Amino acid sequence: MTRIQRVGIGLLSLVLAACSTHHPLENRVTVSNYKDVTLPHQQAASEPIRFWASEQPTFLYNKHTGATPLTATGEQLNILALSGGGANGAYGAGVLTGLHDNGDLPHYTIITGVSAGALLAPFVFAGDSELPRLKSAMLGINDKAVLGSKNFLNTLFKDSFSDGDSLLAFIAKTYPETMIDKMAMSHRSGKRLFIGTTHFDSGELMIWNLGAIASSSMPNRVQLVHQVLAASASIPGVFPPQFIAVEHQGQRLEELHVDGGLAAQMFFNPADFDYQQVSRALGLSREPQLHVVRNGLLAPLYQRTEDKGLKLLTRSLTSLTVLQARGDLFRMRYLSEIEQIDLHYTYLDEDFSAQKLSGKMFDVNYMQAIYRHGYHKAATGQVWQQ
Repeated sequence: MTRIQRVGIGLLSLVLAACSTHHPLENRVTVSNYKDVTLPHQQAASEPIRFWASEQPTFLYNKHTGATPLTATGEQLNILALSGGGANGAYGAGVLTGLHDNGDLPHYTIITGVSAGALLAPFVFAGDSELPRLKSAMLGINDKAVLGSKNFLNTLFKDSFSDGDSLLAFIAKTYPETMIDKMAMSHRSGKRLFIGTTHFDSGELMIWNLGAIASSSMPNRVQLVHQVLAASASIPGVFPPQFIAVEHQGQRLEELHVDGGLAAQMFFNPADFDYQQVSRALGLSREPQLHVVRNGLLAPLYQRTEDKGLKLLTRSLTSLTVLQARGDLFRMRYLSEIEQIDLHYTYLDEDFSAQKLSGKMFDVNYMQAIYRHGYHKAATGQVWQQ
């Protein structure tokens, strides 16, 4: 073996060692126990801090007593569903800020968010004192702020080409403990915030009752809120997954959670939960109202694509995501008609003319244009469609 070969092998060994995982598979939950694990410090409570999307949130309505822990302002139960969309989350930020500034933002009892929508939802949930920060927070997302140093070699040997530290630091700064305390207050007042992540090994949607976590006595409640928000927005391959510590029969294990958009782009009623029950329990005179904010298009744009692997893959994933969102919206429309829920939705129109001029994932100029578009539609009363 030549000296050059020995040096090459040595360098490769260093690379592999640097890229080795600290989360071996033997520490991961298994198919036989993943539905039975609990979170450390989890205490008995009146409602779960998380549940599967295949499970109805029956804790929102007691069929024996006819009672609900929820509250509503006015004559109607208002629900808000915020979709994924990456940089297009600037659209939702514009819509919500425009509605707030115009005095048209309803008092939502139920707020759900996935991916980009998960980052928007806490601002609406925490209340008017936090909403003015929404614009600067969402438009403050840029490649440097959330991606940090990039290493494409990590994508081959590790879990993503970014280390994830920058994303977690951004989330910790954007959602400080003072804001989480306000989220706890909103939860105790009768509102609920549900955030979706994808339990990667099973491929199932996990729904986190984020207000319940915020108002709990768990010593890691702030860290867990940050982890859930990071997981919901962690596009696999771009951001590393979030490893959530769990326990089973005295053994410490890990779950792997990633972007909720892999399982659903948006949701509002887990396992077809009937919100009419809640509405009747509260004695409301009008049928529930659902607002859906789709952070992006509802139809793929025509785009000529070079026959190169990465570009073809990127284009395919973009089309799949758009069509998934379209399917989710059709399902919402179908269920809302059956359950007599008044559905309104908004999305990024096909005639939106601004173009992304850089190769950055989070192009600041493009996001500002999307934000202005959403804000204008909300401020001029043109935002909702039926």
